[in-house]
Amino acid sequence: MRVNLAILIFALTLVATLAVSYLGRRHEARKRGGALAGQGLNRWLVGLSAGATANSGFVVTAAVGLGYSFGARWLLLPLGWLAGDVLFWIVFPQRINRAGAEARATTLTDVVVNGLPARPKRVLQALIGSITLVCLGGYVSAQWVSGQKFLMGAFGIGSVVSLLVFAAVIVIYSSLGGFRGSVYADTLQAIIRIVGTLIAGTAVWIVAARDPAAFWANLQAAGPDFLALVPTDGALAALASSAGFAAAALGFGLGQPQIVTRYLAGASPRETQQAWWIYMLFVQSTWLAMTIFGVALRGVMPGLTDPEMGLSAFHREMTGPIVTGIIAADIFATIAATSNGILVAMAQTLTVDLWRPRLASETAHRDLWVPTAILGAGTMIMSLSLHSTVKDLALSSVGIMGAGLAPAMIIRVLRWRYVPDALLWVVLSGFATATLWMYFGYDDIINEAAPGICVGLAVNALLARSWSRTAIAE
Repeated sequence: MRVNLAILIFALTLVATLAVSYLGRRHEARKRGGALAGQGLNRWLVGLSAGATANSGFVVTAAVGLGYSFGARWLLLPLGWLAGDVLFWIVFPQRINRAGAEARATTLTDVVVNGLPARPKRVLQALIGSITLVCLGGYVSAQWVSGQKFLMGAFGIGSVVSLLVFAAVIVIYSSLGGFRGSVYADTLQAIIRIVGTLIAGTAVWIVAARDPAAFWANLQAAGPDFLALVPTDGALAALASSAGFAAAALGFGLGQPQIVTRYLAGASPRETQQAWWIYMLFVQSTWLAMTIFGVALRGVMPGLTDPEMGLSAFHREMTGPIVTGIIAADIFATIAATSNGILVAMAQTLTVDLWRPRLASETAHRDLWVPTAILGAGTMIMSLSLHSTVKDLALSSVGIMGAGLAPAMIIRVLRWRYVPDALLWVVLSGFATATLWMYFGYDDIINEAAPGICVGLAVNALLARSWSRTAIAE
């Protein structure tokens, strides 16, 4: 009876998600033109949908696991990310919205290639589209693994069945809703995430209060630095790591198509900019809360074999069926919001940037159900053979993609001087630098987005200066 009630509550969430996705489809069908600027999203839809898409399965699996395994030091990740988010929101979202309206953009690539001559435009479209599909393929695979762990932990379902069921549900409603359906579903899921965060945080401390002596003994057994924000022997490394995460946040905001499309679809630059406090409050409160939950969980349930399943495992064992069902809905909503946004962004990239880049994308974003279904099935099959953790899959995909695409977005959105042919080398150099940085293991010191973005911008400066000197000499 307990499991059946939890499943019923979870099922109601699925029904509500499908309903709002369909509603988004109906509203999108009445829109004129294909540019995302025509979607006219208000600040709440921009902020909550972008925040829910950014949250990802990382927050309810990896953040919990990192807090559980390593302690309070992993609070530096969201805090470092906050620094990058502050810089991003001060400078970029309203400019992205304005640039998107000028370019009549449907994808991030449309902003970068707007106004370029035909040859470099086609080459850059193909390059950015390819990087997007590869990196987002890895990122959405991380979400499938998160969903697999969620269903295994919440309901005890087998690993392969868990993955297939979770991915299939999201592929279906992503195909149904299109872009606006994705925004509506993300907004609903953000509200569920807020409720779930409050319940989870309250529940773990109630359980801890039942036997405080055992709780504190378990935390002390985790190590002398477990509750230290900055380890006594690693202050410099912690500072470098935080700086790297700040760069990753900047790259994330500029180089993740599933996020950028929300800013492109804002009703106006001013309305888009005013979503800043909604976005940052949502992302930071939920991320910090889940890391703290992981730390507290170490005191309540020491010895978990897979800490990334900690949130669902805790509620399955420690709370009643109603709370378990709500938390199951919360975890599903968090992972699904990102998976949904990524699939739609991949479908837009495939349809607009790669499949028919020479055509105006007046209706391209309406015809996404076939590529969404194909891409969803492909990444689902690929994830069956993956053995990496959610943390490794998510952070590597985010860092490499941000390193490759963020420099080009900075140059175009801020209207810096550039050479059309040189933008190709800007993207390649950022992408290659981040990849090599990871290959040699330096990402353990500082996130690969930081050197990738710096090298990409440096390459543009050097090539633009060289071109200017050549023009003067001629």
